[in-house]
Amino acid sequence: MKFTIILSVVAAAASFAAADVATQDKVFKAYTSPSFAISSADIQFRHQSNKNAYYGALKTFNNLITPKEFPKTAQPLAIIRPSKANNKGIGQVVKTAKKHGLRVSARSGGYQSGYSSNMAAIDNKKQDFVLVDLSKLNKVKVDPKRRTATAEPGVTGLELYTETIKYGLHFAGPHTSRVTLGGFLLQGGMGIGSRLHGAGVDNILGFDIVTQDGRTVYADAKSNKDLFYAVRGGGQFFGVVTKFYLRLVPIVKNPSLTPKYDAKSVKIDQVFAIFDRPQASDLLSFYGKYDPKAPKALENKVIFVVDAATNNKQYLFASVSAVPFNSSTAVQKSQAQITKWYKTLPTNFATSDPSDYQGVISGSDAGWADSDLSYYAEDVWFKVPLDPKLQQILVKQWDKVPSALSSMALNTGTWDAPTKNALGFDRSYSLCIYSVWKRNGTEAWDHKNKAWADETLKAIKPYTLGYYANELRPKKLQDRNYWEKCYEKKTYKTLKVTKNKWDPKNVFKSL
Repeated sequence: MKFTIILSVVAAAASFAAADVATQDKVFKAYTSPSFAISSADIQFRHQSNKNAYYGALKTFNNLITPKEFPKTAQPLAIIRPSKANNKGIGQVVKTAKKHGLRVSARSGGYQSGYSSNMAAIDNKKQDFVLVDLSKLNKVKVDPKRRTATAEPGVTGLELYTETIKYGLHFAGPHTSRVTLGGFLLQGGMGIGSRLHGAGVDNILGFDIVTQDGRTVYADAKSNKDLFYAVRGGGQFFGVVTKFYLRLVPIVKNPSLTPKYDAKSVKIDQVFAIFDRPQASDLLSFYGKYDPKAPKALENKVIFVVDAATNNKQYLFASVSAVPFNSSTAVQKSQAQITKWYKTLPTNFATSDPSDYQGVISGSDAGWADSDLSYYAEDVWFKVPLDPKLQQILVKQWDKVPSALSSMALNTGTWDAPTKNALGFDRSYSLCIYSVWKRNGTEAWDHKNKAWADETLKAIKPYTLGYYANELRPKKLQDRNYWEKCYEKKTYKTLKVTKNKWDPKNVFKSL
């Protein structure tokens, strides 16, 4: 592949781009040399003549800011997308970047808000970086005998679930099946069944990570224990994780050593009901009293939505079991209690019939089906139990939501974590605020949707314990508190010590 290095840039970008022309030329030669372990077909450069290919490689799921709208500081000098797991090649990427004073950022799917994988890689306008896109690293292998799996960071929730369910096994993975494991796991991974089994990070047995010196290091509970603790919840600051070793749990009574099940054939105990605005306070009051005492096997959540046809505010209540169908008396009694309660109120729809595994792993997918959605998100932790005043604030703020595509999800946060990791805030509830809309070309509409999320976060701040690093509004330059607010004080100090040990030159994202 031939690239044309553009030696002149527009005047508006001259102060930023002119300084990196010589560096880019050296990096270009290094990354396209015959000895480089990654094909040049997998690399795009900021100043190449084919700008569409560069912007295409930079595209994220979120349409909040398109690649052409990215600030110059958020446009990487090079985008490298390995087509297969190649730690030698990724090690060369890191070493070359470090040699030329560049930062390194990695992403597995580009799913998080806007350009966070890019903007979070730098601290000021004079820095430049390389983006490693791991989306093509999507191999997964299940060992049904040991009930473990190995998965690369580009594996989606659906790809993992499709393989594990064949043997009647499950991993506490993403609620939205298109989310990739890399970012989901490294920031904590509040997944399906996390209340019982722990967050995704609690079910990581080990991982391979490329560190700032280009080496591949393995970490688990016995080897490189400090890195094992820090990466599980704060992984993006220490290197590029290329493989996860995962613990699986049974989701059927009789797991199989050979492929036997599929997502449609496996039943799951559930209760599901849809309430209108007049029942909102009753629902949240019931949830606040019932959920803290409910069996850990139940994931109970309230989803705030808008009925697109009528623009009426609605509230979805779901109780989903994380143990094999019809195997727990405690689950059955507790869900019977929910059923008895919801029958005392008007509902749009309600059922206590079982779901199937397919419905559980893809239940959130419909809201993210469009490819041109813009979203502005934040996820916060609340203490248990939920404060009644907070419940009313949530209802009040939901009344103001401008877009029918938006949603809020109130769910179990961290809950009796079975391992020690950087996630923290145990016990807690999680509230994810998704301001979602389609851009119509007017700044006023974009501003209105972002302002609603900002106002909601301000209103709930007195009740907020901390922030979930997997869902944050885009980072601004020199925002020193961007990551610190996501960790408990003691944990943050530990992360800083680990960062100084494993990444003393700050090649990867800054804490």
